Amino acid sequence: MDVQAALREQLTVAHDILEQTIADCSKETLDKNLAGATITSIGSIYAHAVFGEDAIVQGMLQGKPPLYQSQGWAGKLSVPFPTDPAFNPEWGRSAKMEPAPFRDYAKAVYAATDAYVAGLSGGDLERKIETGFAGQQTVAWVTGICANHVATHTGEIAALKGVQGLKGLPF
Repeated sequence: MDVQAALREQLTVAHDILEQTIADCSKETLDKNLAGATITSIGSIYAHAVFGEDAIVQGMLQGKPPLYQSQGWAGKLSVPFPTDPAFNPEWGRSAKMEPAPFRDYAKAVYAATDAYVAGLSGGDLERKIETGFAGQQTVAWVTGICANHVATHTGEIAALKGVQGLKGLPF
């Protein structure tokens, strides 16, 4: 298996597990901020993971506006795109999500990511870019970080579901 195929598979698995983990969450579950917690709601973490991928793949890697802006998702979603690239807990506590349209947006982001990675050559994967958070890295490295970012936040979401008495991961 080559690097491109491995990255596509890693992203697909991360996206699938995240979506399966979110699938049984009601709006109330997504929006709930636990009293005394230093972590924000499941919905805000889900939004952060998807917004992050949109910003990184569209913006950082391709120099284009995020799908949130370019495809009119801003007018369809109840969760605003964060203005701070780092996770802002204040934004996270205030985020309220309508699950169905946000899941449609997430699918569009995943499809755009897959199409982008599918079109990369070996030279494209080795191209160095300035990340702003980890210095200069290759496109392959940044793409791998996107998959890791989704997987990490899926774990947080599963744990938050568990403390609310729900099944965390889907398996």
